[in-house]
Amino acid sequence: MKRSYFIMLVAALLSMSATVTWGQKKGRAADLEGIWQMCFYASDAKGTPGTLRAGNTFKILTEDGHITNFTTIPGRGAIITGIGTYKISKGVLRESMKKNIHLPMLDGHSNDLYFTLSEDGNIMSVKYFIKEDTQGHVIDAWYYETWRRVEMPAEYPIDLVR
Repeated sequence: MKRSYFIMLVAALLSMSATVTWGQKKGRAADLEGIWQMCFYASDAKGTPGTLRAGNTFKILTEDGHITNFTTIPGRGAIITGIGTYKISKGVLRESMKKNIHLPMLDGHSNDLYFTLSEDGNIMSVKYFIKEDTQGHVIDAWYYETWRRVEMPAEYPIDLVR
C-alpha cells in the first residue's frame, strides 16, 4: 500500500514539474515574436560601459515564423535589409535568410544566433558566428548584438515627431 502511494506521489510530482516547465516561456518562439530594435552601448567617458541607446535597425519576428530586417535612413525613409524565416530551439534563434543585403554570405543559408533575454524579456543579447564572406575569405569571427523589444505605449506621446 505504501509503495502505491509513493508511486502516485512521484507521478504527481513529475506531472507538476512538467506542467511548470511547459508553462515557462523560456526559449519559445512566443518570447521573441514582435519588433526588436538594435541598440548599442555608448559612453561619454573613457572606461565606462555607457548606456544602451537606440539604433536605426529593426528585426520583425512574426507569429508564423517569418523574419524581416529593416533599417531606417533619417530624412530618407527605410530599406529592407533581410528577409527569411526563423525557428527557435533552446536559446538558439535559427535564421534562414532568403535574402540579406547586409550580410550577403547568409543568402540562402541558415545561421544560428545564440540569445539570452533579460529585463523581463525586453532585452535580447545575441551572438553569432560568421565563417567566411561571399568571396570565400575566412572571417572566423563571433559577432555580438543587443536588441530591445519595441512596445506600444498606453497612449500616443504628445512630443512625438512624425
